[in-house]
Amino acid sequence: MLVRCNIGCRKSDGQTDASLDIESDIALCNTCGDKLGNISEYTKLSMKANGDIVRSINRKAFVFPCLSCDKSVEAEVKAGVLVGKLCPNDQSGCLLNTTEHMVHAIKATKEKYE
Repeated sequence: MLVRCNIGCRKSDGQTDASLDIESDIALCNTCGDKLGNISEYTKLSMKANGDIVRSINRKAFVFPCLSCDKSVEAEVKAGVLVGKLCPNDQSGCLLNTTEHMVHAIKATKEKYE
């Protein structure tokens, strides 16, 4: 989305293309990478609806949203229970909504690579 960047951006006219980082809900200049604080909530919603978002290249396997802490955590099976690997709930009370087939795949992958 075409927006006005911060003073000091590499573009001379100050207008640049920006994308929304949906994890932090902050718009980023695609030219210089600066955080843009002057972007309204309406513009952020438009950016999200149009798919003008920052896409993460580095993704891990078996990452699911934890329903108890509202963060995406990597899942692992400990003592036969599916928990979030780095969940701040001390790996107790993690609410990961997955199927039994996915739990089996996580177990099989862990056994293969250990």
